[in-house]
Amino acid sequence: MSDTSSAVSHRYTGELAATIEARWQKYWREHGAFHTANPVGSLSAQGDVDRQAVAEKPKFYVLDMFIGPSGTMHVGHPLGYVATDVYGRYLRMRGHQVLHAFGYDAFGLPAEQYAVQTGQHPRITTEENIATIAGQLRRLGLAHDERRTVATTDVGFYRWTQWIFLKIFHAWYDTKQDRARPIADLVAAFESGERATPDGRPWSTLTEGERRRLIDAHRLAYLDDVTVNWCPGLGTVLANEEVTAEGRSERGNFPVYPRTMRQWMLRITAYAHRLLADLDLLDWPESIKAQQRNWIGRSETVPNEGEGEGEAGKGTLTYQLRDWVFSRQRYWGEPFPIVYDEHGPVALPESMLPVVLPETTDFAPRTYDPEDAGSEPEAPLARLREWVSVRLDLGDGPKDYRRETHTMPQWAGSCWYELRYLDPTNDEAFCDPANERYWMGPQGDLDGGGVDLYVGGVEHAVLHLLYARFWHKVLHDLGYVSSREPFRRLVNNGYIQAYSYTDARGVYVPAAEVEERDGGYYWRGELVRRSLGKMGKSLRNMVTPDEMCDEYGADTFRVYVMSTGPLHASRPWDPHGIVGAHRFLQRVWRALVDEESGALRVTDSPADDATRRLLHKTIDAVRQDLDDLAFNTAIARLMELVRGVVAFEAVPREVAGPLVLLLAPFAPHLAEELWSRLGSADSLAYLPYPQADPAYLTEDLVTCVVQVAGRVRDRLEVPAAIAEEALRQRALASEKVRAALAGRGVRTVIVRAPRLVNVVPG
Repeated sequence: MSDTSSAVSHRYTGELAATIEARWQKYWREHGAFHTANPVGSLSAQGDVDRQAVAEKPKFYVLDMFIGPSGTMHVGHPLGYVATDVYGRYLRMRGHQVLHAFGYDAFGLPAEQYAVQTGQHPRITTEENIATIAGQLRRLGLAHDERRTVATTDVGFYRWTQWIFLKIFHAWYDTKQDRARPIADLVAAFESGERATPDGRPWSTLTEGERRRLIDAHRLAYLDDVTVNWCPGLGTVLANEEVTAEGRSERGNFPVYPRTMRQWMLRITAYAHRLLADLDLLDWPESIKAQQRNWIGRSETVPNEGEGEGEAGKGTLTYQLRDWVFSRQRYWGEPFPIVYDEHGPVALPESMLPVVLPETTDFAPRTYDPEDAGSEPEAPLARLREWVSVRLDLGDGPKDYRRETHTMPQWAGSCWYELRYLDPTNDEAFCDPANERYWMGPQGDLDGGGVDLYVGGVEHAVLHLLYARFWHKVLHDLGYVSSREPFRRLVNNGYIQAYSYTDARGVYVPAAEVEERDGGYYWRGELVRRSLGKMGKSLRNMVTPDEMCDEYGADTFRVYVMSTGPLHASRPWDPHGIVGAHRFLQRVWRALVDEESGALRVTDSPADDATRRLLHKTIDAVRQDLDDLAFNTAIARLMELVRGVVAFEAVPREVAGPLVLLLAPFAPHLAEELWSRLGSADSLAYLPYPQADPAYLTEDLVTCVVQVAGRVRDRLEVPAAIAEEALRQRALASEKVRAALAGRGVRTVIVRAPRLVNVVPG
């Protein structure tokens, strides 16, 4: 009886993939393989190689949209993350200095609501979720510089969120200069008489309270009694963008009511014309630009004929955009660096930052019956009386103050996180100007600068993107950043959708337990209804990347999510499709490694011209596809190349090496393993990406008919000059031919190059 266990001992399976992936992830971690050097600071170049990279390599900053760590990731979450990783790896091999970091938008409603339900402090929940997601991301082999990881809940991060808020508070918009300026300039103008007070009285005759009120009315961050969106069911005020067209909360679907409250406001309307005009600087999808233009809502009122002359004859510009309501009656958010005295708000000095969110077990907001429109908001921090009342010396002796008890909205941290990645260990500034100029500075007069590639979901078309642009422009006006815009190029990734199933009651049933038969779908014998949409626990159709990595390996998952369609397109999750991706990687492995012995199936003999042409045409096409972010077609071309060589007795080394390098951005662990088996002791992460030889890119192609037992089973496009042996191998590698053989052997192959091959079964 033969022992078949050795025959598959070197087969590329999920188990072998796990071993390979763990080994190379350990190697990357121990060698700091994806650490990227800054021009200055603690992350600056430490050796000759790093210094040369900063000085000579073109830089590229690739960025993923923040993830909110509200639980474990499902397979839909990493679509964009894998795409940016593939592109970043490709650019490193193209000779770029690539910055790619990751972080967590960790404040906000989801963690707090979960904490209220369970009684567990939101910090504990958030940190547990971050640890879970970080592990999932590491397992996917994402090439992040982990030294740059941030979370908005880190005190060292929100210290600088508070600092930026102070800069906004201490600024006003000068319409004559069309930019924000320090509030001290405005005070000086009133003091000197250059600027008149509203009632004409000299500045020196105003009381302290009058001066404060006059200045506060000009600030970019100000308090006002405004009509806001009050949501009793959530116990907080919502921004306009967080309310649906039906007048309900985006989160929780609770009724929202208009009412007047005193709130912190940010004067985003001062920037309406610039937010609109500077869209022309950006390489963004036109649909996203259109949504921002519609939200800003510019219109011009034209005077009637004959009305006035000169300035009366001009039209009046108005904008639909309203100032940003920046207060939340929640616990889990950034505290304001503001206290109050008898005259109103007082900014804390920078030396007193950060204002640390106090620890408490009484963090639940006071919520109400969702229909109780007359309810009164109560900020959880207001219940912490020992924290609220504070005695401070702010320059004129010790005085009693009252702290601001509202917190900032979740959007605050995501307004500037791309800047902190540049200099995350800097304790003296949110980002050193030299690092910001290097990574995000403008590259010409008509360039607003910013992140080179930003990838994320279309749902952030208005909220996050508009707010981040506003904060960035304030920082630019005040001289803290050189770039006018935060994100130079934006690409929206699609979504991985999933089928969900409901029974006769409309209750979701486990998708994994549903069987398809006779054109219907059944769960435990009961006919159920299928619909395509989101993936999630509540829909009972959630699949995690961990499950896929356990069964097939991370590289298979990466190849699958990149191969199922264009990056911008949504696509359904297909549990059978991932099998095809796994078989492709098995063919790659089998082409270069003997599954029985583990020996290399590589020869130093030269490749024939037909194989060289196939290789170089693939190189040329894959490079073009990657430049265009067309990952699915790049993988399809690699599959064609592998089909052309998998049946070789031994693959020429001149083909094997480029094949591995071409594959590396998509399946980095497998590529590293094969590269090491080809004889290299070092990582391939920074090796040059293959370049096509132009001599092999032009050729005449003909159609070769491939028969099995005299019946046409496939048609192949092949070079007119293809050799008989190469054509024979191409025909035998055809999936359609293999299917037609159905496991039968091959008695003979009749080749009439280049137009006919007839395979005679044994």
